[in-house]
Amino acid sequence: MSNVTLRPLRETDLAIAHRLSQALQWPHRLEDWQCLFHTGEGLVLEDDQGVFGTGFCVPQGDYATIGLVIVADSHQGQGHGRRLMDGLLQLAGSRTPLLVATLRGAPLYRSQGFASYERIYQHQIAALPAMGAPHPLEAQIRVLSLADAPRLESLAQAATGLERTALLRELLPQAERIVGLERDGQLRGFALLRPYGRGLSVGPVIAESTAQAQALSLALLRHAEGRYVRFDVTGRSGLNPWLIEQGIPQVDEVEQMAKGKAPEPRDGLDQFALLTQALG
Repeated sequence: MSNVTLRPLRETDLAIAHRLSQALQWPHRLEDWQCLFHTGEGLVLEDDQGVFGTGFCVPQGDYATIGLVIVADSHQGQGHGRRLMDGLLQLAGSRTPLLVATLRGAPLYRSQGFASYERIYQHQIAALPAMGAPHPLEAQIRVLSLADAPRLESLAQAATGLERTALLRELLPQAERIVGLERDGQLRGFALLRPYGRGLSVGPVIAESTAQAQALSLALLRHAEGRYVRFDVTGRSGLNPWLIEQGIPQVDEVEQMAKGKAPEPRDGLDQFALLTQALG
């Protein structure tokens, strides 16, 4: 067996890391990899033939999300995945690590001390159909700008229990559209439509209720008709059956897991759709 090195991921590794994810038919663009590089720390597994494994740890306050964990098929079954995960957990340090696992992969993470705390439903469609009648709450929605970023950061932190400032400062400028929902003159929710994967992603969706989350989502979907759109919604969001009704089918189901106490929303807010599976 070749000597295997676990080392920090460098910017020059991003192209091969992207090819590894393409080999798994994952949808990530090179730009999606760059986002994690700018906001987190990555590791690679490398032997004499080159890089064959990757993973990222993204600090978010008292928590750290772990994602894009890949070991090439040619190197499976040799203990490399566990070594990579051990390295990522070391990067998390004293932060509580969070990740998203396939239903098939969840038992492995449970053996490493992780516990499931939420089910995530992935919805997507290659060509979004026209949306129907307006939602009653759409009248409370307005288009936002980067000038609203400080308030969006505060709402995102309350809704997730995670420190989202660095991520939003990276992603808000990339958004195609940002909408917010006001109640009693106060901004109480927002959602992003942004390039991601094979097309567009709606997320995060931050709101006080399922009805508000539906209205925010519709306000974005009306600007994405005919295009590829993806959502990753929580089980408690109530959006899963509603998205199916809008013609956006569920294509996958995964579990959010924590090694320790899971983050909790506060101030009557919640995150109804994730930023991404890797970022929570």
